[in-house]
Amino acid sequence: MSPKGKRKSSSTSIKEGRKKKRKTINLDLKMKIIKAHDEGKKVNLIAQEEGLAHSTISTILKDKERIKKAIKGASGTDAIITRHRTGLIHETEKLLLLWIEDQIQKRIPISLSLIQAKARSIFTTLKDRAGQECTEVFTASRGWFMRFQRRFNYHSTRKSRKGVSVDEAAKRFLDELNDIIVKESYLPEQIFNVEETWLFWKKMPEQTYIHEEAKAVPGYKTFKERVTLLLGGNVSGFKLKPFLVHKSGNHRAFKNICKRTLPIYYRSNQKAWMTQVLFEDWCMNCFIPQVKEYCLQKKIPFKILLLLDNRPVHPPYLHNIYPDVKVVYLPQNTTSLLQPMDQGAITIFKAYYLRAMFAKAVNVMEEDKRVTLREFWKNYNILHCIKNIAAAWQDVTMKCMQGAWKKCLKCFPVLVNNFQGFDHSKDLDEINKEILTLMKSLDLEVSVEDVKSLIAYSEGELSNEDLIELKEELEARRVKEEEEEEEE
Repeated sequence: MSPKGKRKSSSTSIKEGRKKKRKTINLDLKMKIIKAHDEGKKVNLIAQEEGLAHSTISTILKDKERIKKAIKGASGTDAIITRHRTGLIHETEKLLLLWIEDQIQKRIPISLSLIQAKARSIFTTLKDRAGQECTEVFTASRGWFMRFQRRFNYHSTRKSRKGVSVDEAAKRFLDELNDIIVKESYLPEQIFNVEETWLFWKKMPEQTYIHEEAKAVPGYKTFKERVTLLLGGNVSGFKLKPFLVHKSGNHRAFKNICKRTLPIYYRSNQKAWMTQVLFEDWCMNCFIPQVKEYCLQKKIPFKILLLLDNRPVHPPYLHNIYPDVKVVYLPQNTTSLLQPMDQGAITIFKAYYLRAMFAKAVNVMEEDKRVTLREFWKNYNILHCIKNIAAAWQDVTMKCMQGAWKKCLKCFPVLVNNFQGFDHSKDLDEINKEILTLMKSLDLEVSVEDVKSLIAYSEGELSNEDLIELKEELEARRVKEEEEEEEE
């Protein structure tokens, strides 16, 4: 891969004909283009990768529903994409794919048996909704799963080495990482780690009246008010600018605001999920420029060691993306043991975010006595969220960021000794008490445990109803975006 991070075209042999002769581009390629766009890839990048004109890509995307219908009647190799994808089974597979992607994002282990069980459960829910007239039968056999994998290009995640326990893998990795740092003479300022996390930015305690009212609103689900954040820093305690993925690219809150002036890097896709495309975007257009500037200010060589876990959204080719950036992946299933950002920094950040949000509510209501908490919560938008994210990330101390590395390093004894001054639990307890005081001043009946659950919430499994509603929301948004593109 070239230093600019451009991938080689996978279809350079395809020549562009006249614009009206779209049939010269086969259905496989059209579906590949549609899928890439749905995953968040820009039209310009798709056009470049496929060696096609921007207008050709736009035409295919605007015509994608007709293309999908055409595929159903196709023969030959193209037919395998959608063979037997009709009726409830077709709907089941689309919902199942959302569920699998969600499980992967949450790093919840999945297996063939779990996928089959979830597929049967989704199908049963859809069949019950269809009523007694529905006679379709679905067993989610192993053969069906193999076809499902081919249709949706789904592959299981990387596997750990056989015969090696998690503890053994972690110990071996510490030695390997230490050897790399020593042999290549990395400085603490040159060693970075980042981690994705979800932030439910409008979440309220389940016992509060606001949560109950919001839950009663048709179409409302907590996961809709979620963003993905990429947070990280280096061994010396420097914090990278947060990278945020939201579901909306042009939210009305950004009217007359240039996104480049925001205190975070802002990106979007329909599910507010991190993808390989977005992660590569972060690496090339956010991380490398910022770290280059940082090294220049510190008057140190631009030579970076980036430590990542084995999430599927982290492209395996990242170690070749830039000559002066070395990427090292944590062994499978060792994230909770070794990943620096998982050792308290993200939890502390989420606590600071809650404190900032409720402090803002108190200030607004004190300035204008007519404003109720319900009105504040209703008007609290993504721009307010971003400002509070920036404030919360600033509040995370250098000592906290340094302390996050204590389980991952065998070198830098001076910094390691400083780690002893960091007490994650004590700091978190203090912040929780401040949050509780703020919430009680807002007449919310909550306990210490309620506050803790708001911070350390479980990113559990989406129910069948959640999946159905999420799919409907994505489809409605897709139609709206297509209409907006046509107006342009």
